[in-house]
Amino acid sequence: MKNGEAYYGRVFRRRRFWPQIFWLIVLSAGCAFSCIFNSTPLFIASILAAFLGLTESSRWSHKTNLLVCASAAVIGSVCGVFSWFDTASIFLLLVSVGGFMLYYRDTGKKFMDAVEKFSSEISKEKELAGLISSATEKIREMTAGDNVFITVADRAGAMYMPAREGRPGSSIPRNGGAAWKVFASGRPYFTQRVESAKDLPFYRDARSLMSAPLFAEGDKIGVLQIESRVADAFSEEDVQKLELIAFVLSHSIYPKLTAELREKEETKTGE
Repeated sequence: MKNGEAYYGRVFRRRRFWPQIFWLIVLSAGCAFSCIFNSTPLFIASILAAFLGLTESSRWSHKTNLLVCASAAVIGSVCGVFSWFDTASIFLLLVSVGGFMLYYRDTGKKFMDAVEKFSSEISKEKELAGLISSATEKIREMTAGDNVFITVADRAGAMYMPAREGRPGSSIPRNGGAAWKVFASGRPYFTQRVESAKDLPFYRDARSLMSAPLFAEGDKIGVLQIESRVADAFSEEDVQKLELIAFVLSHSIYPKLTAELREKEETKTGE
C-alpha cells in the first residue's frame, strides 16, 4: 500500500536465488561474530533473523530453512562455543516461530476456502429474499452467532432491509447511524464499544459492531453489518475479512436486486 491506496505491485513475487545467499551470509557472519565475542544473544538473533529471511524470500521449503538454521545451532554447540542448552533454546524458538507462521498461513487458506464455499452456496439462490436469508445464515455461522444485517439501496438512494424467510422487509430511516455513515462514505467501520446514540445499531443490545459497504458495477448497493452483544468482539483483521465477504456478497446480490427494482418500477408504471 502506498499513500494509503492499494496498488498491484508485488502481489505475485518471484522467488530468486540471491536472497538465499544473502541470508546464509547473514547467518554465517552472525555466528562468527557471536563466537568471537562469546555472545549467545547475538548467536540466537542471527539464527532467528536468517530463518525469517529465508522463509520469506528464498526458494527453499519451510523444512529446509528450519534444518539449515538448526544445523548452525548444532555446529556451534559441537564446536564447544555454546552449550547444548543454548542449542535447545534456539531449536525451541525456531519451532515456535515456524509453527506460528504455518498457523497463520493455514488460517488464511481456511478463510479463503470458507469464502469460496459461501459464494458457491449463495449463488444457488434464485430470488433476492432467498439469497439474503442464505447469506445471513452463513455469515452468522462464521461469526459464532452474532447478529447479521444486510441492507440494500434503491435507485433513489434509500436503504431498506429486504424481506427474507420469516421476516418482512423494512425501510431504514436516515438517522446518521453506523450503517448510513458506511453507505455514504463507502468505507468500512468498526467499534469495539457501541455508543447507542451515535452508532444506532439495529440490534438493541449490541455492544460492538463492524460494517462494510456493498459495491457492484461501481455502484453502492447496500451495507453488510455484524453486531455482537459482547464488547471488544471485533478487530481490524475481522474488518478486512468482512470487506472480502461483502465483495463476494455484492456481486451475488446485484443482478437479483436490479431485477427486483426493475420489476417494481414496471409495476408502478403499469398502474
